[in-house]
Amino acid sequence: MIELQDVTRRYRRGARDRVTALSSLDLRVARGRTLGVVGPNGAGKSTLFGIIAGLVRPDHGRVLIDGEPALSWVRTHGIGLLPDRIRLPERHSIDESLRRLAILDGCARGEVAARVGRALEITGLSAQAKTRCGSLSHGLRQRVGIAQLLLRPRAVILLDEPLSGLDPLWRARFREILALLRDASPGLTVLLSSHELNETARLVDQVAVIREGRLADHFDLREELADFERRVLNSLDPASSS
Repeated sequence: MIELQDVTRRYRRGARDRVTALSSLDLRVARGRTLGVVGPNGAGKSTLFGIIAGLVRPDHGRVLIDGEPALSWVRTHGIGLLPDRIRLPERHSIDESLRRLAILDGCARGEVAARVGRALEITGLSAQAKTRCGSLSHGLRQRVGIAQLLLRPRAVILLDEPLSGLDPLWRARFREILALLRDASPGLTVLLSSHELNETARLVDQVAVIREGRLADHFDLREELADFERRVLNSLDPASSS
């Protein structure tokens, strides 16, 4: 289980001004669930993912994974992360980048070639494997980021705007890839942020609505699919329901 308890994170903006990205946020995600995190730009979604991944320290509160502090858990088990902006070594080819990532991720050297080849095939990148990352379009960069998630099984995956830059064909294909990730890791827990409400509804079974750094709503799609869009919009703009 992933659990955030009273988490607050602020950033400096200028010499005196401070911006609150998350404010007293409480959130629980059970093992094996897929949570969609939705909200407007600046709501705190990327900060939330950074804190869970151990890349950002909260100013207040605790983040636990399976009862252990998140940073300690990530150091021991690793975590799958697809950031909203993928940074790749410009001079390296796609397959070279994935080989290096596989080694850094703890894959045995004897398995790297097979794992990279499979990831390239699943993401439709085999023909572009020798292409330098610096020349890739946004959509192809996104597929390289998805490919690195396929390099080894994981217990937790964080997907920050995974559909960004993908064409309709690969948006549909992404649903299949997510199913492959689940098959490879029974009990896989996934957090996914997106502005695409219809696509989010196809990918997740729970939704957390974040507004101004706070949890505005949290519900189970399996029970409330019919009210999904209405509840999200009302949470983001309460005045619209009056």
